[in-house]
Amino acid sequence: MTDTAIREPEVAAEEAPRPVPRWKTALTGDFAKVFLLVFAWQVFMTVLGRLIEPLMPVFEGTPLSSRTVDTLLSHTHRWDAENFTGIVEGTAYQNIPTSQAFYPVFPLFVWLVKTAFLGTIGTLAAGFIVNTVALWLGAVALLKIARNFLAGERGPWIAVMVMLTLPSAYFLHAFYSEAVFIALGFWAYLFALRRQWVFMGLCLMPLTGVRITAVLFVGLCFLEFWRSKDWKFRGLLSWHLLWFPLSAVGFIGFAIYLKILVNDPLGMTKAYSKAPAWAYHQFSPNILNTLYEQTKIVFKILTGRFELAGWSVANYVVPWFGLMLLIACSLYLLALRRGDLVPVGLYGLASVVMLTLNQNLVSVHRYLLPCFGIYLALVLLGQRVPALKSVVYGVMYVGLTVQTLFYLQFVAGLWTG
Repeated sequence: MTDTAIREPEVAAEEAPRPVPRWKTALTGDFAKVFLLVFAWQVFMTVLGRLIEPLMPVFEGTPLSSRTVDTLLSHTHRWDAENFTGIVEGTAYQNIPTSQAFYPVFPLFVWLVKTAFLGTIGTLAAGFIVNTVALWLGAVALLKIARNFLAGERGPWIAVMVMLTLPSAYFLHAFYSEAVFIALGFWAYLFALRRQWVFMGLCLMPLTGVRITAVLFVGLCFLEFWRSKDWKFRGLLSWHLLWFPLSAVGFIGFAIYLKILVNDPLGMTKAYSKAPAWAYHQFSPNILNTLYEQTKIVFKILTGRFELAGWSVANYVVPWFGLMLLIACSLYLLALRRGDLVPVGLYGLASVVMLTLNQNLVSVHRYLLPCFGIYLALVLLGQRVPALKSVVYGVMYVGLTVQTLFYLQFVAGLWTG
Protein backbone atom coordinates (compact mmCIF):
# COMPACT_ATOMS: atom_id res chain seq x y z
CA MET A 1 0.00 0.00 0.00
CA THR A 2 1.41 3.41 -0.99
CA ASP A 3 1.92 6.31 1.35
CA THR A 4 -0.74 8.29 -0.52
CA ALA A 5 -3.29 5.54 -0.02
CA ILE A 6 -2.60 5.55 3.68
CA ARG A 7 -3.33 9.27 3.99
CA GLU A 8 -6.50 9.30 1.87
CA PRO A 9 -8.92 8.14 4.61
CA GLU A 10 -7.64 10.90 6.90
CA VAL A 11 -8.38 13.55 4.26
CA ALA A 12 -11.83 12.14 3.68
CA ALA A 13 -12.52 12.09 7.37
CA GLU A 14 -11.97 15.86 7.81
CA GLU A 15 -15.12 17.61 8.96
CA ALA A 16 -16.47 20.70 7.24
CA PRO A 17 -16.22 23.85 9.40
CA ARG A 18 -19.36 24.54 11.36
CA PRO A 19 -21.30 27.69 10.50
CA VAL A 20 -20.81 30.57 12.91
CA PRO A 21 -23.95 31.10 15.02
CA ARG A 22 -25.94 34.13 13.98
CA TRP A 23 -25.76 35.68 17.45
CA LYS A 24 -21.95 35.62 17.32
CA THR A 25 -22.00 37.28 13.91
CA ALA A 26 -24.33 39.96 15.23
CA LEU A 27 -22.00 40.69 18.15
CA THR A 28 -18.89 40.92 15.99
CA GLY A 29 -20.31 42.34 12.74
CA ASP A 30 -20.45 45.85 11.33
CA PHE A 31 -23.59 46.88 13.20
CA ALA A 32 -22.12 45.95 16.59
CA LYS A 33 -18.71 47.51 15.96
CA VAL A 34 -20.14 50.73 14.56
CA PHE A 35 -22.60 50.99 17.43
CA LEU A 36 -19.75 50.84 19.95
CA LEU A 37 -17.91 53.56 18.04
CA VAL A 38 -20.95 55.82 17.71
CA PHE A 39 -22.10 55.27 21.28
CA ALA A 40 -18.62 56.08 22.62
CA TRP A 41 -18.51 59.22 20.47
CA GLN A 42 -21.94 60.33 21.66
CA VAL A 43 -21.03 59.71 25.29
CA PHE A 44 -17.82 61.72 24.89
CA MET A 45 -19.66 64.62 23.24
CA THR A 46 -22.32 64.51 25.97
CA VAL A 47 -19.82 64.52 28.83
CA LEU A 48 -17.77 67.29 27.21
CA GLY A 49 -20.86 69.40 26.55
CA ARG A 50 -22.18 68.87 30.07
CA LEU A 51 -18.87 69.80 31.66
CA ILE A 52 -18.21 72.96 29.67
CA GLU A 53 -21.76 74.36 29.51
CA PRO A 54 -21.78 75.81 33.05
CA LEU A 55 -18.32 77.29 32.46
CA MET A 56 -19.20 79.13 29.26
CA PRO A 57 -20.76 82.59 28.95
CA VAL A 58 -24.27 82.71 27.51
CA PHE A 59 -24.70 84.16 24.04
CA GLU A 60 -27.68 84.74 21.77
CA GLY A 61 -27.89 81.22 20.35
CA THR A 62 -28.90 79.80 23.73
CA PRO A 63 -32.73 79.70 23.96
CA LEU A 64 -34.32 81.30 26.99
CA SER A 65 -35.52 77.90 28.19
CA SER A 66 -31.90 76.68 28.38
CA ARG A 67 -30.36 79.75 30.02
CA THR A 68 -31.39 79.07 33.59
CA VAL A 69 -31.26 75.27 33.81
CA ASP A 70 -28.27 73.11 32.87
CA THR A 71 -29.22 69.51 32.19
CA LEU A 72 -27.37 66.58 30.71
CA LEU A 73 -28.48 67.49 27.17
CA SER A 74 -29.29 71.20 27.38
CA HIS A 75 -26.05 71.95 25.53
CA THR A 76 -27.58 70.34 22.40
CA HIS A 77 -30.37 72.94 22.38
CA ARG A 78 -28.91 75.87 20.45
CA TRP A 79 -29.92 78.06 17.50
CA ASP A 80 -32.10 76.11 15.03
CA ALA A 81 -32.74 73.43 17.65
CA GLU A 82 -35.33 75.74 19.20
CA ASN A 83 -37.36 75.58 16.00
CA PHE A 84 -37.25 71.79 16.05
CA THR A 85 -38.39 71.57 19.68
CA GLY A 86 -41.26 73.93 18.86
CA ILE A 87 -42.28 71.69 15.96
CA VAL A 88 -42.20 68.62 18.23
CA GLU A 89 -44.49 70.43 20.66
CA GLY A 90 -46.86 71.28 17.80
CA THR A 91 -46.75 75.06 18.11
CA ALA A 92 -43.91 76.40 15.96
CA TYR A 93 -45.42 76.20 12.48
CA GLN A 94 -48.49 78.20 13.54
CA ASN A 95 -46.84 80.72 15.86
CA ILE A 96 -43.40 81.21 14.28
CA PRO A 97 -43.65 81.50 10.47
CA THR A 98 -39.87 81.21 10.04
CA SER A 99 -40.05 77.72 11.55
CA GLN A 100 -41.69 76.56 8.34
CA ALA A 101 -38.19 76.50 6.82
CA PHE A 102 -37.48 73.42 8.96
CA TYR A 103 -38.86 70.17 7.61
CA PRO A 104 -40.90 67.84 9.87
CA VAL A 105 -39.45 64.30 9.59
CA PHE A 106 -36.79 64.72 12.29
CA PRO A 107 -39.27 66.28 14.75
CA LEU A 108 -41.73 63.52 13.85
CA PHE A 109 -39.20 60.82 14.79
CA VAL A 110 -38.50 62.64 18.06
CA TRP A 111 -42.23 62.83 18.81
CA LEU A 112 -42.64 59.11 18.06
CA VAL A 113 -39.81 58.17 20.44
CA LYS A 114 -41.18 60.47 23.11
CA THR A 115 -44.63 58.94 22.69
CA ALA A 116 -43.20 55.41 22.80
CA PHE A 117 -41.77 56.24 26.22
CA LEU A 118 -45.22 57.49 27.28
CA GLY A 119 -43.89 60.97 27.88
CA THR A 120 -41.49 59.83 30.60
CA ILE A 121 -38.51 61.35 28.77
CA GLY A 122 -38.02 64.91 27.59
CA THR A 123 -37.80 66.20 24.04
CA LEU A 124 -34.01 66.52 24.10
CA ALA A 125 -33.59 62.99 25.44
CA ALA A 126 -35.84 61.66 22.69
CA GLY A 127 -33.80 63.62 20.16
CA PHE A 128 -30.58 62.14 21.55
CA ILE A 129 -31.98 58.64 21.05
CA VAL A 130 -33.10 59.47 17.50
CA ASN A 131 -29.74 60.99 16.59
CA THR A 132 -27.73 58.17 18.14
CA VAL A 133 -29.68 55.52 16.25
CA ALA A 134 -29.60 57.58 13.04
CA LEU A 135 -25.85 58.21 13.28
CA TRP A 136 -25.29 54.51 13.98
CA LEU A 137 -27.28 53.46 10.92
CA GLY A 138 -25.72 56.18 8.78
CA ALA A 139 -22.20 55.17 9.77
CA VAL A 140 -22.97 51.51 9.04
CA ALA A 141 -24.24 52.47 5.59
CA LEU A 142 -21.13 54.60 4.96
CA LEU A 143 -18.89 51.70 6.00
CA LYS A 144 -20.65 49.34 3.60
CA ILE A 145 -20.64 51.92 0.80
CA ALA A 146 -16.90 52.44 1.29
CA ARG A 147 -16.28 48.68 1.02
CA ASN A 148 -17.56 48.86 -2.56
CA PHE A 149 -14.80 51.27 -3.56
CA LEU A 150 -11.92 50.97 -1.09
CA ALA A 151 -9.39 48.17 -0.74
CA GLY A 152 -8.73 46.36 2.52
CA GLU A 153 -10.58 46.48 5.82
CA ARG A 154 -8.97 49.55 7.30
CA GLY A 155 -9.88 52.00 4.51
CA PRO A 156 -13.67 51.92 5.02
CA TRP A 157 -13.23 52.53 8.75
CA ILE A 158 -11.00 55.52 8.04
CA ALA A 159 -13.78 56.90 5.81
CA VAL A 160 -16.14 56.75 8.80
CA MET A 161 -13.56 58.47 10.99
CA VAL A 162 -13.11 61.24 8.41
CA MET A 163 -16.83 61.96 8.72
CA LEU A 164 -16.66 62.10 12.53
CA THR A 165 -13.68 64.47 12.42
CA LEU A 166 -15.23 66.94 9.98
CA PRO A 167 -15.47 70.47 11.49
CA SER A 168 -19.28 70.32 11.58
CA ALA A 169 -19.65 66.72 12.83
CA TYR A 170 -20.87 67.93 16.25
CA PHE A 171 -24.19 68.74 14.56
CA LEU A 172 -24.71 64.96 14.48
CA HIS A 173 -24.84 65.20 18.27
CA ALA A 174 -26.89 68.39 18.58
CA PHE A 175 -30.68 68.59 18.37
CA TYR A 176 -30.54 68.98 14.58
CA SER A 177 -31.69 66.87 11.63
CA GLU A 178 -28.20 66.07 10.24
CA ALA A 179 -28.00 62.52 11.58
CA VAL A 180 -31.46 61.53 10.27
CA PHE A 181 -30.65 63.03 6.88
CA ILE A 182 -27.39 61.08 6.65
CA ALA A 183 -28.99 57.81 7.72
CA LEU A 184 -31.77 57.94 5.13
CA GLY A 185 -29.52 59.30 2.37
CA PHE A 186 -26.67 56.86 2.85
CA TRP A 187 -28.97 53.85 3.04
CA ALA A 188 -30.84 55.00 -0.07
CA TYR A 189 -27.58 55.04 -2.02
CA LEU A 190 -26.40 51.74 -0.49
CA PHE A 191 -29.64 50.09 -1.59
CA ALA A 192 -29.12 51.59 -5.06
CA LEU A 193 -25.64 50.05 -5.17
CA ARG A 194 -27.21 46.72 -4.26
CA ARG A 195 -29.92 47.20 -6.92
CA GLN A 196 -32.59 46.99 -4.22
CA TRP A 197 -34.74 49.69 -5.75
CA VAL A 198 -37.79 49.20 -3.54
CA PHE A 199 -35.80 49.77 -0.34
CA MET A 200 -34.04 52.69 -2.01
CA GLY A 201 -37.39 54.30 -2.77
CA LEU A 202 -38.64 53.72 0.76
CA CYS A 203 -35.63 55.67 2.07
CA LEU A 204 -35.95 58.49 -0.46
CA MET A 205 -39.61 59.18 0.35
CA PRO A 206 -39.10 60.32 3.97
CA LEU A 207 -35.75 61.89 3.02
CA THR A 208 -37.49 64.65 1.06
CA GLY A 209 -39.33 65.50 4.27
CA VAL A 210 -36.05 66.14 6.12
CA ARG A 211 -34.65 69.01 4.03
CA ILE A 212 -34.74 70.34 0.48
CA THR A 213 -31.21 69.13 -0.34
CA ALA A 214 -32.69 65.63 -0.46
CA VAL A 215 -33.06 66.24 -4.20
CA LEU A 216 -29.29 65.71 -4.42
CA PHE A 217 -29.64 62.16 -3.10
CA VAL A 218 -32.56 61.56 -5.43
CA GLY A 219 -30.32 62.61 -8.30
CA LEU A 220 -27.45 60.45 -7.01
CA CYS A 221 -29.65 57.37 -6.80
CA PHE A 222 -31.08 58.09 -10.25
CA LEU A 223 -27.56 58.24 -11.70
CA GLU A 224 -26.74 54.93 -10.04
CA PHE A 225 -29.95 53.45 -11.43
CA TRP A 226 -29.01 54.66 -14.90
CA ARG A 227 -25.47 53.35 -14.51
CA SER A 228 -26.92 49.93 -13.67
CA LYS A 229 -28.51 50.07 -17.12
CA ASP A 230 -25.12 50.84 -18.75
CA TRP A 231 -26.23 54.46 -19.30
CA LYS A 232 -28.69 53.33 -21.97
CA PHE A 233 -31.91 55.30 -22.38
CA ARG A 234 -33.92 52.16 -23.08
CA GLY A 235 -32.74 50.86 -19.74
CA LEU A 236 -34.84 53.56 -18.10
CA LEU A 237 -37.98 51.82 -19.34
CA SER A 238 -38.48 50.07 -16.02
CA TRP A 239 -41.20 50.40 -13.42
CA HIS A 240 -38.48 50.99 -10.83
CA LEU A 241 -38.02 54.43 -12.40
CA LEU A 242 -41.28 55.41 -10.67
CA TRP A 243 -39.50 55.46 -7.32
CA PHE A 244 -37.84 58.74 -8.23
CA PRO A 245 -41.00 60.84 -8.71
CA LEU A 246 -42.49 58.96 -5.75
CA SER A 247 -39.62 60.24 -3.62
CA ALA A 248 -41.44 63.58 -3.51
CA VAL A 249 -43.96 62.05 -1.09
CA GLY A 250 -42.08 63.49 1.91
CA PHE A 251 -42.12 67.02 0.51
CA ILE A 252 -45.76 66.72 -0.60
CA GLY A 253 -46.71 65.45 2.84
CA PHE A 254 -45.06 68.50 4.39
CA ALA A 255 -46.93 70.77 1.97
CA ILE A 256 -50.25 69.15 2.88
CA TYR A 257 -49.43 69.51 6.57
CA LEU A 258 -48.72 73.22 6.16
CA LYS A 259 -51.93 73.62 4.15
CA ILE A 260 -53.89 72.16 7.05
CA LEU A 261 -52.07 74.16 9.74
CA VAL A 262 -51.49 77.57 8.19
CA ASN A 263 -53.30 77.38 4.82
CA ASP A 264 -50.01 77.83 2.95
CA PRO A 265 -48.68 74.60 1.38
CA LEU A 266 -45.53 76.37 0.15
CA GLY A 267 -44.76 78.10 3.40
CA MET A 268 -41.37 76.36 3.51
CA THR A 269 -40.31 78.27 0.36
CA LYS A 270 -41.34 81.64 1.80
CA ALA A 271 -39.96 81.28 5.33
CA TYR A 272 -36.61 82.89 4.58
CA SER A 273 -38.27 86.07 3.36
CA LYS A 274 -40.12 86.35 6.68
CA ALA A 275 -36.95 86.78 8.75
CA PRO A 276 -34.87 89.99 8.45
CA ALA A 277 -31.87 88.07 9.80
CA TRP A 278 -31.99 85.83 6.73
CA ALA A 279 -32.00 88.68 4.24
CA TYR A 280 -28.52 87.69 3.05
CA HIS A 281 -30.08 84.68 1.30
CA GLN A 282 -30.61 85.89 -2.26
CA PHE A 283 -31.11 83.43 -5.09
CA SER A 284 -28.52 83.76 -7.83
CA PRO A 285 -27.71 81.15 -10.49
CA ASN A 286 -24.35 82.82 -11.09
CA ILE A 287 -22.45 80.51 -8.76
CA LEU A 288 -19.08 81.42 -10.30
CA ASN A 289 -19.56 85.01 -9.19
CA THR A 290 -20.61 83.81 -5.72
CA LEU A 291 -17.47 81.69 -5.44
CA TYR A 292 -15.34 84.58 -6.66
CA GLU A 293 -16.80 87.05 -4.15
CA GLN A 294 -16.52 84.58 -1.29
CA THR A 295 -12.92 83.80 -2.26
CA LYS A 296 -12.06 87.50 -2.06
CA ILE A 297 -13.55 87.73 1.43
CA VAL A 298 -11.62 84.67 2.62
CA PHE A 299 -8.39 86.08 1.18
CA LYS A 300 -8.99 89.38 3.01
CA ILE A 301 -9.60 87.51 6.28
CA LEU A 302 -6.43 85.46 5.92
CA THR A 303 -4.36 88.53 5.05
CA GLY A 304 -5.69 90.64 7.92
CA ARG A 305 -7.75 93.07 5.84
CA PHE A 306 -11.06 91.72 7.19
CA GLU A 307 -11.97 90.97 10.78
CA LEU A 308 -10.72 87.58 11.93
CA ALA A 309 -13.30 86.41 14.46
CA GLY A 310 -15.34 83.34 15.31
CA TRP A 311 -18.26 84.44 13.15
CA SER A 312 -16.09 85.23 10.10
CA VAL A 313 -14.28 81.90 10.35
CA ALA A 314 -17.62 80.06 10.65
CA ASN A 315 -19.34 81.99 7.85
CA TYR A 316 -16.52 82.28 5.34
CA VAL A 317 -13.22 80.52 6.00
CA VAL A 318 -14.28 77.00 7.01
CA PRO A 319 -17.20 76.77 4.51
CA TRP A 320 -14.90 77.98 1.71
CA PHE A 321 -12.17 75.46 2.43
CA GLY A 322 -14.81 72.74 2.81
CA LEU A 323 -16.30 73.61 -0.54
CA MET A 324 -12.88 73.64 -2.21
CA LEU A 325 -12.21 70.22 -0.70
CA LEU A 326 -15.53 68.94 -2.07
CA ILE A 327 -14.74 70.27 -5.56
CA ALA A 328 -11.25 68.72 -5.53
CA CYS A 329 -12.50 65.36 -4.23
CA SER A 330 -15.37 65.21 -6.73
CA LEU A 331 -13.07 65.95 -9.67
CA TYR A 332 -10.58 63.38 -8.34
CA LEU A 333 -13.27 60.70 -8.24
CA LEU A 334 -14.39 61.51 -11.78
CA ALA A 335 -10.81 61.41 -13.06
CA LEU A 336 -9.83 58.30 -11.11
CA ARG A 337 -12.83 56.07 -11.65
CA ARG A 338 -14.78 56.96 -14.74
CA GLY A 339 -17.24 54.15 -14.18
CA ASP A 340 -18.54 53.17 -10.77
CA LEU A 341 -17.80 56.47 -9.02
CA VAL A 342 -19.22 58.78 -11.69
CA PRO A 343 -22.54 59.18 -9.80
CA VAL A 344 -20.70 60.10 -6.59
CA GLY A 345 -18.46 62.61 -8.35
CA LEU A 346 -21.41 64.25 -10.10
CA TYR A 347 -23.34 64.26 -6.82
CA GLY A 348 -20.49 66.23 -5.26
CA LEU A 349 -20.41 68.80 -8.07
CA ALA A 350 -24.21 69.12 -7.99
CA SER A 351 -23.92 69.79 -4.24
CA VAL A 352 -21.49 72.62 -4.97
CA VAL A 353 -24.04 74.19 -7.31
CA MET A 354 -27.01 73.83 -4.95
CA LEU A 355 -25.13 75.05 -1.88
CA THR A 356 -24.01 78.26 -3.59
CA LEU A 357 -27.28 79.31 -5.22
CA ASN A 358 -28.11 81.79 -2.45
CA GLN A 359 -25.03 84.05 -2.87
CA ASN A 360 -23.28 82.98 0.34
CA LEU A 361 -21.55 80.06 2.00
CA VAL A 362 -23.11 80.36 5.46
CA SER A 363 -23.67 76.90 6.99
CA VAL A 364 -22.21 75.20 3.92
CA HIS A 365 -19.73 73.25 6.07
CA ARG A 366 -22.73 71.72 7.87
CA TYR A 367 -24.32 70.70 4.58
CA LEU A 368 -21.09 68.99 3.51
CA LEU A 369 -21.59 66.19 6.05
CA PRO A 370 -23.68 64.07 3.63
CA CYS A 371 -21.14 64.58 0.81
CA PHE A 372 -19.46 61.23 1.36
CA GLY A 373 -17.42 61.60 -1.83
CA ILE A 374 -14.99 63.59 0.34
CA TYR A 375 -14.46 60.59 2.61
CA LEU A 376 -14.01 58.15 -0.27
CA ALA A 377 -11.66 60.40 -2.25
CA LEU A 378 -9.35 61.11 0.69
CA VAL A 379 -8.96 57.44 1.56
CA LEU A 380 -8.52 56.48 -2.10
CA LEU A 381 -5.80 59.11 -2.40
CA GLY A 382 -3.98 57.63 0.59
CA GLN A 383 -4.30 54.11 -0.77
CA ARG A 384 -3.12 54.92 -4.28
CA VAL A 385 -0.32 57.29 -3.26
CA PRO A 386 1.11 56.10 0.08
CA ALA A 387 3.32 59.19 0.28
CA LEU A 388 0.15 61.30 0.56
CA LYS A 389 -1.35 59.41 3.51
CA SER A 390 -0.16 62.27 5.68
CA VAL A 391 -2.53 64.55 3.75
CA VAL A 392 -5.48 62.38 4.78
CA TYR A 393 -4.51 62.38 8.44
CA GLY A 394 -3.70 66.08 8.22
CA VAL A 395 -7.23 66.83 7.02
CA MET A 396 -8.63 64.75 9.87
CA TYR A 397 -6.41 66.50 12.44
CA VAL A 398 -7.32 69.99 11.24
CA GLY A 399 -10.99 69.00 11.02
CA LEU A 400 -11.02 67.68 14.58
CA THR A 401 -9.25 70.79 15.87
CA VAL A 402 -11.77 73.12 14.21
CA GLN A 403 -14.62 70.88 15.35
CA THR A 404 -13.48 71.19 18.96
CA LEU A 405 -13.29 74.99 18.74
CA PHE A 406 -16.68 75.21 17.05
CA TYR A 407 -18.26 72.85 19.56
CA LEU A 408 -17.10 75.05 22.44
CA GLN A 409 -18.57 78.10 20.72
CA PHE A 410 -21.78 76.26 19.89
CA VAL A 411 -22.32 75.25 23.52
CA ALA A 412 -21.81 78.89 24.53
CA GLY A 413 -24.48 79.99 22.05
CA LEU A 414 -22.15 81.56 19.52
CA TRP A 415 -22.91 81.16 15.84
CA THR A 416 -20.94 78.35 14.18
CA GLY A 417 -23.14 77.57 11.19
